[in-house]
Amino acid sequence: MDDQPKQKVKIPCNHMLDYIQLKSGGWPGSFDYDVNTCAGCHEDYGYCYWCPSCSFRAHSECIEWPDTIDHPCHSRHPLKKVSPGTIDYTDGKCHFCREKLIDPMYHCSLCNFSIDVNCWRHPPHRTIYQPKSHDHAFTLMPRKITFTCNACGMVGDTNPYFCSECGFMLHKDCIDLPRVININRHDHRISRTYHLGHGVWDLCGVCRKEIDWSFGAFTCKRCPHYVVHPKCATRKDVWDGKELEDEPEEEEEIEDPYKVINDREIIHFSHEHNLRLGDDNVTDYEKVRCDACIFPIKSDIFFKCVHCEFFLHKVCASLPRRKRSIMHTDKLNLRVKDKAAGKYFKCTSCAKLFDGFRYKTTFNKFDVWCGSISEPFHHILHPHPLYHIFSPKGSYNTCGACDKPTQYVLSCTVCEFTLGMDCATLPNKVKHACDSHDLSLHRGVHENSKGQLWCDICEKKMNGSLWFYGCDDCGSTLHTKCVFGDMYYLKPGKRYGEAELVANDGMSRPFCIMCGKRCRFPSFLKATSPDSTVVFACSMDCAYDSLWKERPHLVEKWFYEVNH
Repeated sequence: MDDQPKQKVKIPCNHMLDYIQLKSGGWPGSFDYDVNTCAGCHEDYGYCYWCPSCSFRAHSECIEWPDTIDHPCHSRHPLKKVSPGTIDYTDGKCHFCREKLIDPMYHCSLCNFSIDVNCWRHPPHRTIYQPKSHDHAFTLMPRKITFTCNACGMVGDTNPYFCSECGFMLHKDCIDLPRVININRHDHRISRTYHLGHGVWDLCGVCRKEIDWSFGAFTCKRCPHYVVHPKCATRKDVWDGKELEDEPEEEEEIEDPYKVINDREIIHFSHEHNLRLGDDNVTDYEKVRCDACIFPIKSDIFFKCVHCEFFLHKVCASLPRRKRSIMHTDKLNLRVKDKAAGKYFKCTSCAKLFDGFRYKTTFNKFDVWCGSISEPFHHILHPHPLYHIFSPKGSYNTCGACDKPTQYVLSCTVCEFTLGMDCATLPNKVKHACDSHDLSLHRGVHENSKGQLWCDICEKKMNGSLWFYGCDDCGSTLHTKCVFGDMYYLKPGKRYGEAELVANDGMSRPFCIMCGKRCRFPSFLKATSPDSTVVFACSMDCAYDSLWKERPHLVEKWFYEVNH
């Protein structure tokens, strides 16, 4: 094996280089065969710098970068190639893009000026003129200063773009802010202005903090007081990335979810029969489930099909068929139950399994609870309003209610409390077979309070600082997970593959075929094995996921299969 260092190559041109993935295409002899290999090591893996004019490709580490360069934005002194670890007095970031400096980098020790290779190959424009946004041209200042950006109102410590006519200073990334956009927090388009001006303005429509009227913002032409910080409006979880300037704004025709027949009957788009308000034949409202949200009807106003067992809360019957939501930058479309038998879904934000109505985008599905959440979100167990923040993929926040990491959270701007969507959609009151009274959701007891809490369902210790259900009359306490299990949002009586979901309301509880414990959740799965033996599973986890790997000899006894 050759351990000798491979020879580095020089860039053969002065063209701008793109940073792309280095890979081969096609196969030898095919029309699209293209051997994309590094000019230095001749390998075809990873990412490389590429010149589309000269077809030059090379890994960064395979390029012989020049020892000294001149940069148009720092014309006073040449820049020398150094390694980041050899300079201990910089902030470790590129002067222009503010990304972390990696080897190689270029540096001026006299001015403490550092840039990365990408900003050398693609230097920022010296002058930018955008007449639709500003009457004058902006010029890049050749020195690093601390300033307040007139577009976003945030303090910067880099090279600003400067307007000599009016004194405006902008961050580099604020030069290219979109002019007209849609955000998922507002129903109308919003437009950018470099100077908000004095007036009566609401708090920012995204972060709910004050906006300084002497700087720029996004405003709505239809709502005279609505305003959003530029950085908030262009967040990835708020804006869909589309510039709408010069695009005609068309009024969207909103389709009603139902048509009124008379003062007691409607026709809902989700069902083929008429639905009638209320029903005198319904006696046990806890056993009757709404087909949209799958929660019990309880004492809420509801509609019932005149021909079959189809129920809708009046609130659920009024769910809009298309809406903007804080859950996604695209508009959500309301979809009804899937026609395929045994089909269920997993909510993108709260991760619950459900088979009711769903709000859908191209790649995401949200149950109606998550899809209907709006800002500010008020929860009975938290004193401050909460706002939605989506964490980038791979980044998680800890839910203050259950102490579990989650990607979708509602956050408090007053304190450091975060609430996962799973816990945010828990009902404030619920019924359970272990107690004849309503169980209330509790925030948790103080860590210095006396007495250990025990769950009346699983009979295990409870963490008193987390949320739980309790009976205010009997003093019983229960884990939230024990109250619901993982199949509460699936409707009893339906079949899922070879199994039927059965309400756990009998005189005795069956044993689970997988974990060997009695089924303690509100529902369980029931199936008949090939040898005509009736078997049960207490949860979806037991029936389908984890225990199969631990106890493979039981798989042949349990054949629950659903095409997801």
